[in-house]
Amino acid sequence: MAKSFSFSGIFSNQIKKNDIFLLVLLIASLALNAYLGWNLKRLKSNSAEPQDSVKLSPGVTVQPITATSLSGKQETISYADYGKPTVFYVFSPTCIWCDRNNQNINAIVSLKGASFRFIGLSLADNGLQEYVESHHLSFPVFKDLTPESIQMLGLGATPHTIVISPDGHVLKNWVGAYDKSVHSQVEEFFNVRLPGLTAQQK
Repeated sequence: MAKSFSFSGIFSNQIKKNDIFLLVLLIASLALNAYLGWNLKRLKSNSAEPQDSVKLSPGVTVQPITATSLSGKQETISYADYGKPTVFYVFSPTCIWCDRNNQNINAIVSLKGASFRFIGLSLADNGLQEYVESHHLSFPVFKDLTPESIQMLGLGATPHTIVISPDGHVLKNWVGAYDKSVHSQVEEFFNVRLPGLTAQQK
């Protein structure tokens, strides 16, 4: 007796095969997403390690840094030879907030130059000499910090002020212009009255 031909049976089998295929694709996709998610998390974790290791809170020890003077000489800047704290003032010639903060740092240097050693660190070289002259920076300025020095100090945003004791310990670390709470903290630490930020030019 001949078997009856059934379209519904074939159709049903095809649906089952499609379901199995889609299920396999779904499992493969989930596995791939899980792997990519784990790999991305691992990469982020690894790339964040150097920055996470920089904790410039008071008491942290920092090593001497290496940078280039405006005359082109590479130098190692240490802390013990001067018998007084070193103030790193980090800026960039194109930084608007550095412009606005300029009279504050110049006031501190003028009032506390005998008690602290001030050093400027520029994160950019373009127009640096003109900037130093036009902004009347009266302290030594260095550029071209080594990557190790930049990483160790956690540099990036400007302006940035770091005070380091003669034995290499961080005393203070302020990121940003001397505005709001930073303004009062800087005044209290240096025991000075600051003129404040200049108005932002339009």
